[in-house]
Amino acid sequence: MMIHNSIQTFIHATETLDQPKKDIVAHLDKMHTWHQQLARNLNDQRLNSHGLTSESLIALDIATLNAQLDHYLNHWETQSDTLHAAQSVADHFDDKIILLIFGKFNAGKSSLCNVLAECFHRHQQSVEYFYLEDGKIVESQDRFKEGATETTTRLQGVCLGKNLILLDTPGLHSVTPENADLTQRFLDSADGVLWLSSSSSPGQVKELAALGQELRRHKPLLPVITRSDYFEEDEVDGDICQVLCNKSPEQRNLQEKDVHTRAMDQLIEMHVDPSLLQSPISTSSQMLKNADFNNQEMLSAGFNRLFNALLHLIQPALAYKQRKPAEALLHHLQEQILMPLQMELVPQLNQLQQDLNHARDTLMQSKEQIITQTWRGIISTLPGLLEQFAEQQAVDELYSTLTQQTEQLLSQQISDILVDYQLQSLPFETLKFAEHLTYEVIYADDAKEILAIGHDRLYAEISQTLWQKLDVYTDKIITQSQSVLSHIQDQIETVQQDLINDEQELQYIAQHLRMKDLEQA
Repeated sequence: MMIHNSIQTFIHATETLDQPKKDIVAHLDKMHTWHQQLARNLNDQRLNSHGLTSESLIALDIATLNAQLDHYLNHWETQSDTLHAAQSVADHFDDKIILLIFGKFNAGKSSLCNVLAECFHRHQQSVEYFYLEDGKIVESQDRFKEGATETTTRLQGVCLGKNLILLDTPGLHSVTPENADLTQRFLDSADGVLWLSSSSSPGQVKELAALGQELRRHKPLLPVITRSDYFEEDEVDGDICQVLCNKSPEQRNLQEKDVHTRAMDQLIEMHVDPSLLQSPISTSSQMLKNADFNNQEMLSAGFNRLFNALLHLIQPALAYKQRKPAEALLHHLQEQILMPLQMELVPQLNQLQQDLNHARDTLMQSKEQIITQTWRGIISTLPGLLEQFAEQQAVDELYSTLTQQTEQLLSQQISDILVDYQLQSLPFETLKFAEHLTYEVIYADDAKEILAIGHDRLYAEISQTLWQKLDVYTDKIITQSQSVLSHIQDQIETVQQDLINDEQELQYIAQHLRMKDLEQA
């Protein structure tokens, strides 16, 4: 009698769902506003590379980043198709609780759905199978195919009674990539999740990673360990044969505790709320079918416990359903909008920051190189210039010619060394040295005949002072270059901070949406 009561209690609970409407309009408005503001920010925050040549590494990084921003903005509308596809399923079953049967292929998902359907049928409840094709719901008279290999190649479901839907998905990590993609598209349509894994290898790490994503969506989740049975040898009519048996309660308890412990540890490590995880349940669908669903086997095969666990899953699933349109939009914003920005845009910003730091570090080396190359070029021609103007002792003409040559050589060095920059041209101040500095004239004894004209002091003074004047001038050039980099740095920091603010604001919206559930947890 207890066994029938557990099933009947669960059926009664699904028939009398209390679904008070939750006002989610304000939450939807906040999320739409958040998305619109994010799009405006990204559109307004195009980085510019003013002061850099288009061929420079940083300018190329910026062009790539801006192209990525354009890609996001242009494709966000098409990405919403995923949201609409999931919502179409949810709308079709608006008055029903939808449970997603989740797990890798060959986890016994189709078999469990068929068994639950048979249990409902044997209690005079309606059972209606269907499948999804091209986003449409097609009714079917066929039970789900079961097999040792992947048999579910499309999303299929079964309506149990008045208000319960099971969605059987193509297996996670299936050999057919389209299967896993189809599963992902319709995850948002479910109100709760049954996570199935075989007793031969329950709770694998890859499955836990997928489980973490569902729990981040704040859906209640019940782990079910399937195929909790084994073969043992027995003698039948004198012949030795293999007989299928249930695993012992002790074996099942150990596996359930292990799955629960590892799942909890993994979720805590992933910063996911572990309170959404229900206690695992072990079942054997084959044992129940072999016994023709008799009362004793309902208990031994674990289905009495499963129906009790499903009963406890209904209430949080119902709470999720009441806010599902807002949750679906929230998931879309988190996973299709914000996450790609964090996964792709942030690394691009980090790479740009590294290139910027490298450019900043090399500027002082560039300054030293410009000064050295210019100084050496001028000094190598200085003796000839000194000789050229010695006879007339034309110091002013010397300084003028020296200034012109320095300016030309300096301009060339800046162009060659600071090749990535487009800098404002700065006038090079006319070279002037100490007023008393002149050529050294050596006269004969009569003080009239010039024996020689020396320029050692001029050479020494010009050599020393020229370096100083080059240092002053290149300081201005380097400061201008640093200003270009600082402007880009400011742009990077603005985008990074805005992304942080956007993430925090969306987290606040999510917390406010789930506030009552968190208070009741």
